Amino acid sequence: MSRQRRSGAPEAQAARASAGFAYPLFRVGAKARQLLFAPPDPWPRDAELGRRMVASGESLAWGAAAETGEMGAHRFGWLGDLRAAGGDAARARGQSLVKDWTRRHGLKAWRPLWTPPLLADRIVNWIAHFDFFGRPAPQSWKGPFFASLALQARALARAVPGLSATAERVRALHALVAFGAAVPGAQARLDRALALLRPLLENWPPHGIVAERNPSDQLAALRGLVGIRAVLVAAHHEPPPALEAAIARAGRALAALRHGDGGLALFHGGVEESPRVVAAALALSGAAAAEPHAFSGGFERAAAGETLLLLDAGPPPPRGHDRSAHAGLLAFELGAGAQRLVVNCGAYSGRDAGWRAAGRMTAAHSTLTVGDRNAAELRPDGGIRRGPAEMTLDRQEEQGAVWIAASHDGYLGRFGILHRRRLFFAADGADLRGEDRIAPAPGRRIPKKTLGTPFAIRFHLHPGLAVGDAERDPDGIVAVPFASAESGPWHLVAGSRLAATVEESFYLGRGGPPKRTRQIVLTGTIDDETGIDARWAIKKMS
Repeated sequence: MSRQRRSGAPEAQAARASAGFAYPLFRVGAKARQLLFAPPDPWPRDAELGRRMVASGESLAWGAAAETGEMGAHRFGWLGDLRAAGGDAARARGQSLVKDWTRRHGLKAWRPLWTPPLLADRIVNWIAHFDFFGRPAPQSWKGPFFASLALQARALARAVPGLSATAERVRALHALVAFGAAVPGAQARLDRALALLRPLLENWPPHGIVAERNPSDQLAALRGLVGIRAVLVAAHHEPPPALEAAIARAGRALAALRHGDGGLALFHGGVEESPRVVAAALALSGAAAAEPHAFSGGFERAAAGETLLLLDAGPPPPRGHDRSAHAGLLAFELGAGAQRLVVNCGAYSGRDAGWRAAGRMTAAHSTLTVGDRNAAELRPDGGIRRGPAEMTLDRQEEQGAVWIAASHDGYLGRFGILHRRRLFFAADGADLRGEDRIAPAPGRRIPKKTLGTPFAIRFHLHPGLAVGDAERDPDGIVAVPFASAESGPWHLVAGSRLAATVEESFYLGRGGPPKRTRQIVLTGTIDDETGIDARWAIKKMS
């Protein structure tokens, strides 16, 4: 059953929107027992996981998940896996687990489980899969379910005005649009959500990148936008005029941040994400996503042959959007086909504060560090306390080759120096040459207090690579080989002024526990007050 397109004077719509948070509408939808329609769920699901859930027959460890910080179970995305498995046993399993959660946590707000991101994802999944697990349930089951759904929607509606992070705001509005359109009597929630959505869409940046500059947030925001469109179309509501343009921009930007393996680059708290989900989001974004930006919101992208270069040449996210920001100024990633070569370490999502802090450090990125200090000052609880005051960027292209020159002054206050990185990416993708220059401020010399300070240029390698030892030839050129069956053999070479070592590193790109890997580290000392030029290259071996 579909809802007809609403109508009415703007004054009446505004009145309904302003009533969205007001008494007595705080329990809108609590007395519902069915949904008006079933919103579509276009995302890939894991039927095998659903079958294993049915076979286990055990209750999910709700409390243990909350204690460890692993909140995936509380998002209820696994309802889609049960639906993919299909059958009465999967349906009964879904009903049982939803009832168990509702009894434990669904009728009284408990902050760890009622944060806006968890509320939004839970509401969306409950509504999207209700037709599978909830519609045939008895009335005694539906009463507590809809009471909890209404309370969660109320809590989310109250939280939305305080959300500044783009992805969180879009996800929350997606949930409220779904609730308002699908639940009988919840029109006020829909009106309010659309009123908050319109200015967000109208101000979506032309380059498409969300303010957090986090590829995972980019995916989440795009999924939210696509989900809003799907709900409104299914409910026969007219989508806001700016929605389609925002989807196209966000999709094209997401495509620019995708590696050859289908997953996402690791910048500012992002992880690889599921290639199937990324592909589905891009397919739903339209034709624009098939032509990714060469540069987007401070990210530079160059592709040739099977090789892909991604450089973060922009400043850290602004205040209010920097909760997951990293200090990886001018960090890059490099891939060959479906094999990632040079990576950043990624982001830790568990409760271990030490690992979270480690992933945010400049040294956890493939860039230059000075004196083993961060290029941006990080807040222990998330965010940037002090970042660079100025960054520069220039890009030139000729006959398929790309030159990128960028700089930041993140080390100016502490050491009196600038970091300038120049990259040359050959037209065949088999040769990446770099120069990291440690330079004084214009018209000055490097302070004497800085002379003797060590620097390091780090190249974190993907765990899928085999790495050889550093070897120096008679001319002083040092080389480190690395390879995989997918990428073939490559090596990093550097000039005689630099020492090269292969050291332990860690990889957090898949969102789980840290995985051991290796890094190539080029080191030297700032011993010239006019500046230091550190040159290196990454080349494919024939």
